[in-house]
Amino acid sequence: MTMHNSTDNQFDVDSSIDELGIGLIPPSHQTKKPSELFFVWCAANIGILGVVYGAIIVSFGLSFFQSVLAAIVGVASFSLVGISSIAGKIGRTTTLTLSRSSFGKKGSIAPTAFCWLNLMGWEAVNIITGTLTLVALFVAVGFEENTFLTTFSLILFGGLTVAVSILGQDTVLTMQKWITRTFGAMTFVVAVYLMFTANWHTILALPSGDWLTGFLPAVSIIAAGTGINWAIAGADYSRDQSPHSSQGSIFQSVVGGTALPLIMLMLTGILLTSQIPDLASNENPISAIGKLLPNWMAIPYLAAAVAGIITIAVLSLYSASLNLLSMGVKLKQRTAITLDAIIVLTIAVYVLFISGDFLGPFISFLVFCGIFLASWAAIFVTDFYHNHVKQGVVTPIDLLMVKFTFYKRSNNLIVHLFAFRKTNGFSY
Repeated sequence: MTMHNSTDNQFDVDSSIDELGIGLIPPSHQTKKPSELFFVWCAANIGILGVVYGAIIVSFGLSFFQSVLAAIVGVASFSLVGISSIAGKIGRTTTLTLSRSSFGKKGSIAPTAFCWLNLMGWEAVNIITGTLTLVALFVAVGFEENTFLTTFSLILFGGLTVAVSILGQDTVLTMQKWITRTFGAMTFVVAVYLMFTANWHTILALPSGDWLTGFLPAVSIIAAGTGINWAIAGADYSRDQSPHSSQGSIFQSVVGGTALPLIMLMLTGILLTSQIPDLASNENPISAIGKLLPNWMAIPYLAAAVAGIITIAVLSLYSASLNLLSMGVKLKQRTAITLDAIIVLTIAVYVLFISGDFLGPFISFLVFCGIFLASWAAIFVTDFYHNHVKQGVVTPIDLLMVKFTFYKRSNNLIVHLFAFRKTNGFSY
């Protein structure tokens, strides 16, 4: 198995890792610290979606205690991202490229294509949601809502997302750190206010639900939308971690950076169901939550909501471009980002200006994708553990150049399809 520009000697020390694409990161560029991963994943989880997840948990008929427990267990799925991040540090390349060690170079094309489709789908959802939130922000400061404002918001939000992604991973990391510190604080203030104004008596009086038909499905939805969904991108942002970064520190930074904002936001969503009973199914949850806030808090709230969506959109677009390269498409990464951007912006234009009822079924399809990703993650993590921990495979060349038999490649693909079929049946 060979990789484009994968040797250290082929890489200009003055170049950025983005010019390397999915090639191996040279040791001279492995300089990042685990703390930077904390900001990457913290920023990616300060968005309003966490609040909606909390409301979704309650919709399964669970009590307050069961809902909080479901949130914590669901967020624990980000352990998968922590493990794939460790694999990134060892393998020095992207997640889906590393998955070739599980499925083979050709055998990994189909799973990689599905993962690319999943990221592109969520990217389209993020662009649409971000545009609508930006429109609400402009309306809050006095602008009139119309087609021109929606168009301008789409250009502004989409343009910013594409620009940051094209500027490269260092820019992405800088933006994530800045947004975490600035808008993360705003989000925290809003969440605390909503917690203090919630109807605690009503929430605490919720009856207990069934552990099998209520609790487990709630956990599966949260896991599918959080850790399982992002497991395919963990190594993308850890491939340039310093060799001195301990595996424990990487794991803790990833999981901790996620758990801190996400559990707090889901708790907020759980509490808000006492004031907004239909929050989980509301067509515009951002607007519904905004109505509970005093006027002076509306603009900071909307600004924080926009920033939170941008962070997710940038990560989705950046990782989608890497997945496209992992499928064997011969493009520079910046060209791949541009191509992906054209596709998702076309979807956004269709939803915003032509078919307004497309988003709901589309999101349902993306949640369905989580079933496929769960089986992929199980195989990738198990295979990585077997090769790295049990057999002592510790170098990126060893990890990527594992000699496969036709039986092993076929066996993993068969297991993947079987797991998808069984989990799909269980989900219904």
